Amino acid sequence: MHVSHAATPLERALLNEWNDTLATTRHSFGALGELTGDEAVNLIRQPQASEQRDRVLIQLLELEHAGHQISGKVVMKSFLALAFRLARTSASVREIWRHSPTDATATTIGALWEVIRTYPLHRSSSVAGNIRLECIKLLEKGFGAVTEVDTIAVDDETLEYLVDTNAEPVDDAFRDLVTLLTWAIDNGTLTADEVRLLTRIELAEGNPGEERERAADELGISRETLNRRVHRIRTKLMNAVCGDVTERSPYAPRRS
Repeated sequence: MHVSHAATPLERALLNEWNDTLATTRHSFGALGELTGDEAVNLIRQPQASEQRDRVLIQLLELEHAGHQISGKVVMKSFLALAFRLARTSASVREIWRHSPTDATATTIGALWEVIRTYPLHRSSSVAGNIRLECIKLLEKGFGAVTEVDTIAVDDETLEYLVDTNAEPVDDAFRDLVTLLTWAIDNGTLTADEVRLLTRIELAEGNPGEERERAADELGISRETLNRRVHRIRTKLMNAVCGDVTERSPYAPRRS
């Protein structure tokens, strides 16, 4: 896992502990077989169908809930980069980070561990996406002012647009956009497909016009139809955002 030169002492300690005690040590993981820690993590991270990743994660979570601590540590290791990034970018722990980056990291790791420990095993679809979203929600409920919303499943691919666990820290504008889109998914304002299309268009690198052409071709629609669809999604999002959220989470400018 990449750790920047600005890694906190806690981050370095956790990664050193993994490398020293778990990475190459073999353990039994039930139906998954006997694996080293790194091999078990790779079962989650390797390219595969989302359904297969869900099965691996659920099996590890079932073991953890039954008292198999190593399984819980494997799941934790798989999402540590998320906790590290949230410590730096989440508005919910911004004040903690300013006071102590180590305390902020401990806070986000604690939230992640709580999500893993209490994960409802019947939610067996989009498990990785659910873990990421529930971690964000837990931080907001504990340290930010948010309203209660219904729990929904968010697929992994959509969440990868919003929280790339291997990305470098981002600036405030992008972080606020992530917060806004996560809020939109969380309360049902936008569907997963709508967020996927919106982020693809609005966050396109290079030539945004070419990305619109590719998206239209893949969807089998005209460029004009795509533009109208994106505009409707954008309008629906902005109409749902109350005034104070609009001020705190400025939306990305429209690209043509």
